[in-house]
Amino acid sequence: MVMLFPVARTVLLIFVALNFKSLQWRLIGCSVVVAFLAADLPLARTGYMKFDNVFGAALGTTVLQAIRFLLLMRPMEEYRHDADKVPAYQLPFFQRCFWLFRMTSSPRGVGWSFRVKNGVIPVKPCHRTRPSFIASRLRWLFSHYFLLEAALLYTRYNPVYLSEASVTSQGYILQCLNVAAIPCQMYALITCVHSTLAVLAVATHFSEPQAWPQPFGRWKDAYTVRRLWGRTWHQMVRRDLTLFGPHWPKHNPWDPVHNGDSSVSRPREREPWGRRYRRLCYAFICSACMHVCGDVLLQFRLWNDFSSFGPSGTTEVPNLIGYSAPYFFWQPVGVLVEESVVGIGERMGLQESTWTRLVGYAWVWVFTSVTLVYSVDGLKNAVHISYLAGEGTGLPVTLIEVIVDRVFGVQLAPVISSWFSRM
Repeated sequence: MVMLFPVARTVLLIFVALNFKSLQWRLIGCSVVVAFLAADLPLARTGYMKFDNVFGAALGTTVLQAIRFLLLMRPMEEYRHDADKVPAYQLPFFQRCFWLFRMTSSPRGVGWSFRVKNGVIPVKPCHRTRPSFIASRLRWLFSHYFLLEAALLYTRYNPVYLSEASVTSQGYILQCLNVAAIPCQMYALITCVHSTLAVLAVATHFSEPQAWPQPFGRWKDAYTVRRLWGRTWHQMVRRDLTLFGPHWPKHNPWDPVHNGDSSVSRPREREPWGRRYRRLCYAFICSACMHVCGDVLLQFRLWNDFSSFGPSGTTEVPNLIGYSAPYFFWQPVGVLVEESVVGIGERMGLQESTWTRLVGYAWVWVFTSVTLVYSVDGLKNAVHISYLAGEGTGLPVTLIEVIVDRVFGVQLAPVISSWFSRM
């Protein structure tokens, strides 16, 4: 069971709300939060190993937030909500805690001075009333739950996921589906959780519908590796991954000249390429560290499973820590390659068009399908090894299987297995 994670989140809010001026006390606060999260790694269980990996990444994200809010910045002085009348540090203690809870619950900064301006899909005007918004998010919840189950069925009955064979062993077409299956599960899971929280928050009048845009950006924007991450995938963690900068000069959010909604605000000048690329590298280093926390959680899970079940013929538990990192280290290389090619194209007089975007989509697809192989192999092998250790037996029947069986009288398990056997 997950026990210490909510405690760590609460302790983080308390230490930030205390607004210590001393670096020593802020270091102590950060250390306490990280200690709670580290203690949770051997204990955390979601009931499904692939989702344990996602939860481990959430623990890693909280570590980054502890460093960011306690050591690198002072959010109550540097951030402001549009509805704030006075700076947050002037509020009573419990109001400061609630203010911080709302701030950390809005990673894209919707309605805040740190709002993300690129890639966020705003809530449609027709969905900005509470009933229509709740109805739209319930539709998203159900549709993405079925997407989640479809991806689970694919991995459950695909022979590659039932052995230690590489996801490349079935040819390139199935390789693309194989490497997409696990990220698809994570995408659907995050969307389902986000939609559920959005429905609860809006239904209880905790927040307005406009504060809950979709958790991911538009897929049509992902025609370069940089845009795939910056505009589509990393919407929820952009602020946490760029905590090491380099940053723009900080401004007082109460100064109307630098207020993002002010009529006198001015567009920023384009940053030098080297500065943007350095920030990109730092972001992917942070992303790698965040996902390695998921590796560590899986490693503890395997150690526990092997000690409990002790499968015959197995003398040692394989090391899984670090298998997620190479994929993220390859991403700055992909950005460097694509921006070099774009620079050459611009010198040749080429301009962005539908055809260049189609080439970009193909490039992103091929680059991702190749660089993701090692990480997906590591995660699926961890799940396979856990089955050998007794984990994963008696998996529940999915809702899709129940519906297809009752409506059409078809058992999906043998049908899918038979299809894979003919491939």
